[in-house]
Amino acid sequence: MKRFLTTLSLLAVNLLSASECCCQPDDYSFYIKVGSGISCSESAQVTAPSPPWDLAIQGYNSTLGNCAIASFAVGCELFDMLDLEVSISNRSIFKYRKFQTSTDGDGSYTREFDLNVTPIFFSAILLGRDIPFCNWNIGCGSLYPIIGAGVGVSNLLITNYRTTGLPPNGNSSPFESFSAENQYTVRRNFTYKVHIGLEYNHNDRWAIATGYNWFDAGRFKGPRYQRVTSGSAVDVANDAWKMRFRSNEWFVEFKIFI
Repeated sequence: MKRFLTTLSLLAVNLLSASECCCQPDDYSFYIKVGSGISCSESAQVTAPSPPWDLAIQGYNSTLGNCAIASFAVGCELFDMLDLEVSISNRSIFKYRKFQTSTDGDGSYTREFDLNVTPIFFSAILLGRDIPFCNWNIGCGSLYPIIGAGVGVSNLLITNYRTTGLPPNGNSSPFESFSAENQYTVRRNFTYKVHIGLEYNHNDRWAIATGYNWFDAGRFKGPRYQRVTSGSAVDVANDAWKMRFRSNEWFVEFKIFI
């Protein structure tokens, strides 16, 4: 009986040990991530065929300004070396404002639209945690470089597209009128990004990262269907504006392991 109890006890200890090993994998861990930052757009490279678009002394090209970033991601960290994640973020609202003077003496006006950019990315991020001379122990964690890239699709929402500051026209008198109006247009474009930065990991419980991000949503067309000064609806077809979206960004992200 004593020998049986001893054997049973050893078996129980072995089973508990095996259970602990199965419940504590060391090769991967899942996480959720939230982030913010600022996106600084580059030139929109707007081109407008003439005709039908009027030539202007100042041209059509302009930047879209800067705006805040909000992001959310879920991912998996593999072997303390690689993060694989899917993310969604929003950059809103960029503003295009271009004052123009017609080359044929028809006066001055302002072309304008707003742009909201919402991409979904699949990203891979290399971590410097286990690379010699590329990590530094600080407190209960470590600091190391990160470098990554992502591909995905951006939802590009163009709103408030119009030409303002035109002379009174018809029933608008004595107030200024507007033309080339379109309330909203949605485009979807292939998008990629690359980024580099630093991340601090606190005992595999949470991590915080900051760095630089290059974002490119490619070229896309502006609204095709518009309402002009007379009130008529117009299909500009292949004469729609062509533009692009690129930006330099600073980001900060907070990651929690689950």
